[in-house]
Amino acid sequence: MSLLQKEFTAAGRTISVEQWLLLVNLRNEDGQFHQQLADNTYKDKTTVTRLVDGLERNGYVERVPDDADRRQKRIRITRKGKKTLTDLKPLALDVQQKVLQGVARDELDACTETLLKIYENANRG
Repeated sequence: MSLLQKEFTAAGRTISVEQWLLLVNLRNEDGQFHQQLADNTYKDKTTVTRLVDGLERNGYVERVPDDADRRQKRIRITRKGKKTLTDLKPLALDVQQKVLQGVARDELDACTETLLKIYENANRG
């Protein structure tokens, strides 16, 4: 279990880190289709569907028909989902501070630059 998941559980939250990441992504770009959300979170569509099912069941998101194609559903974050993100932010920032302890800024920048190069190479073609 990840440190962030342990913090969520200790705080009495039943949301998983994977679900939380979807909420963060939806807060940044609400109203995504399942495939968009899968692409933006580097997960397969089946996993996203399972995670969204749980989020919807708990009232964090809702599926709404697309205006242009009513067969398609957009995933929208609800007021409860936004409040949950606000409530969990201090826990996430605390964990971020813990995991970056002892890592110099230049080390973090070099790591980020390297990972971006790897990502670009993996997505060529």
